Amino acid sequence: MNQFLDSIDSYIFILNKKLEIIFCNKKLLNKLECSESEIDKIQVTSDNKIDDKSISYKISGIKKDEVLNLDLILYMRDRKFKLKSKITNGYFYSKDVVFVSSDNIEIIDHNLQFENNTIEENTKQEIQGTEKSISTLICLLKKIEQSTPIEEIFKDIDIKQSIEQILSEIHKTKLMKKDFELLLEISADIVGVMDNNGYLKTVGQNWTSYLGWSEQEILESNILNLVHESHKDKLSEILNSDNKDVVVIENKIICKNNKYKWFRWNLKLVKEKSVFAFTARDITKEKEQEKQRKKLEETVHLESIKNEFFANMSHEFKTPLNIILGTIQLIDRNINDENIFWNENTDLSRHVKLIRQNSYRLLRLVNNLIDMTRINNGYYELKLVNHDIVNIVEEITLSVAQYIEGKEIELIFDTNCEEKIIACDPEKIERILLNLLSNSIKYTNKNGNIYVDLQVDEEKINISVRDDGEGISKDKLPIIFNRFVQDDKKLTKNCEGSGIGLSLVKSLVEMHGGKITVYSTKGVGTNFEFYLPNKATHCETNEINKNYICDNNKIEMCNIEFSDIYGM
Repeated sequence: MNQFLDSIDSYIFILNKKLEIIFCNKKLLNKLECSESEIDKIQVTSDNKIDDKSISYKISGIKKDEVLNLDLILYMRDRKFKLKSKITNGYFYSKDVVFVSSDNIEIIDHNLQFENNTIEENTKQEIQGTEKSISTLICLLKKIEQSTPIEEIFKDIDIKQSIEQILSEIHKTKLMKKDFELLLEISADIVGVMDNNGYLKTVGQNWTSYLGWSEQEILESNILNLVHESHKDKLSEILNSDNKDVVVIENKIICKNNKYKWFRWNLKLVKEKSVFAFTARDITKEKEQEKQRKKLEETVHLESIKNEFFANMSHEFKTPLNIILGTIQLIDRNINDENIFWNENTDLSRHVKLIRQNSYRLLRLVNNLIDMTRINNGYYELKLVNHDIVNIVEEITLSVAQYIEGKEIELIFDTNCEEKIIACDPEKIERILLNLLSNSIKYTNKNGNIYVDLQVDEEKINISVRDDGEGISKDKLPIIFNRFVQDDKKLTKNCEGSGIGLSLVKSLVEMHGGKITVYSTKGVGTNFEFYLPNKATHCETNEINKNYICDNNKIEMCNIEFSDIYGM
């Protein structure tokens, strides 16, 4: 019995009715780093906030064939171990005991890490007590066959004691058989015996639950016929070897539903019987998780390569763009100073304007790509300073008003507070609002309205940009803040864009500790709402700034942000 328990790839221990450990298998002893002589030093308690008396009553009250799931704690010297345990009643060498099994041990409050062991070497299966009784019986039968006088037989052998001993061993064997069956039922492993040709001799009931095959179908099968073709050679090599060590392999086994499951096998050659004892554990989920982990690692690696490419490409674009914009400024100055002469039939100012506008469009795209890359890589930082958020939003709205005069769109700003100081990065707030306003302008028709509303409460600053334009289709709302997503599939000349602006807006709002949402109905309009925390920084060096950015910079930022709206 002890040898069988030692061969199971689970942590097993046996308690008497006083909750004293009377046996631990070798796997558990190795985990606890103790010897058989130290078993009485192991203390058992529960992790379920109930006293020891209640634990004892709960465990001893287990009904026949019932399995109790309970978290137990083992104390050994200065170490503490937590086990998710399956507990059931049974018999151990004629004693009424409690069997406890667990597939995992968690070390608590201890710095040392212990590695799990595979199945220890199986020892001989013969029971010494039974061998002794059989020897006594054989000796008695020989003397009877030799017509030895009864007096001499009685003189040399205590017949009554020998018979009682034989009957006792037979009874123990029956109890052991029940124990084996019980342990096989609660074991998480598939166990069995096969010959060196792969034919199964003995199997546990778990075969059916894991693979779907009946016991009879399994016993009539050769394991090599169930193993995946790519794994047969490895298993055949093991079955034909004389290696007495425990061999661990992994392979796929076909189920009755024609699907494969992964199993980790522990095989041990019992050479004197020319058979292999084995246990096998289902690791299909473990393999799937490993596959998903590798897939995630590959995705992260590809994302890193992509971000690096965007960053490099963006910087390569920015240098020539700065040269082009600098040249345009020089041409403008020379035009104003009348240092350049051109044919009166050529609208030079219009051509210069187109060059500048398209340069701004490229610059806007490059800036967004660089910023998104920096955000994804964790290099993007806010410069939080105490500012009047009402003034910031109002100034941005007013600076935009002059850009929409020719589109016959009315821009309205409203607030319930005249001044509110909060910690924010005004440049990032400006980018958020300009992006939302440029989207509203793109999709709002003539005689339409755009409303910018700021409401202050005790916890948040609520800001909304609402229009009565074309609206966003319902299927696009859940992904509108994803990169490279646009609702306008036609990409008409008047409304072009890269599809990353709203993704950047979402990131900037969240970096401020806020959240942005969108509500829209096709043909009715769209409402972008976001909030910022209503709190200021406590650093005394942060002065309150109202004129956060110069007019020239605001004009430049508006030109860049509205560059993809033709006709501005």
